[in-house]
Amino acid sequence: MVRILGNPIFLLLAAVVISLGAYSYEHWAAQERQEDAVSQFAKQVFHAPSSFVAGNKDGDVNVVVFSDYNCPECKKGAPEIAKLIANDPKLRLVIKELPVLGPDSENVARLALAAEKQGKYLELHDALFNEPGRMTRNRALRIAKGLGLNRAKLEKDSDDRSVSRTLGDNKRLARRLAIKGVPFYLVGDRVIPSDSPDLYAALTAGVAEIRKNGCRGPCS
Repeated sequence: MVRILGNPIFLLLAAVVISLGAYSYEHWAAQERQEDAVSQFAKQVFHAPSSFVAGNKDGDVNVVVFSDYNCPECKKGAPEIAKLIANDPKLRLVIKELPVLGPDSENVARLALAAEKQGKYLELHDALFNEPGRMTRNRALRIAKGLGLNRAKLEKDSDDRSVSRTLGDNKRLARRLAIKGVPFYLVGDRVIPSDSPDLYAALTAGVAEIRKNGCRGPCS
């Protein structure tokens, strides 16, 4: 007869199962808290005047992306976001610059935000994510020049007070939403895990859920 209760292997397996269950519960609870915070700060999340909006500006579902140009997972996810917006003309995309990976990231984010004053934010945003390797200020300036932006104006505008204010607002909002890192994705008020095995499928499923059941709180 095999003794179960005192079996070391059984005890080890039981400990693993309990640990996994505790982790899953804490992960779920953290996501619930984040989604509650999204509702609480809905205006800043979905309608901050400083956030760039792409796709359908009157769309029926908001997709929100917090990202950093030097984040590998952000680069990996950028084409999936672009595909999502291209394939669904009813979506409204809100882009939040959240440079968390050092001075290079902040300098590049500043240039991207400054490009809006020349009407080329989205072009530069996409080009920066499409470029492999670490993004620096000088590399970003070369890319911007290739897109036809005025370099002198871009550099001057990147130091504008409004750019600093936008980055500060985004960082404060990230703290309020307990965002631990980038990328961070929202569909309506639902958090879409950035490590989803198939991000595009997870995003489209989130859109379908919001359209069917609506948000738990304000999200439009």
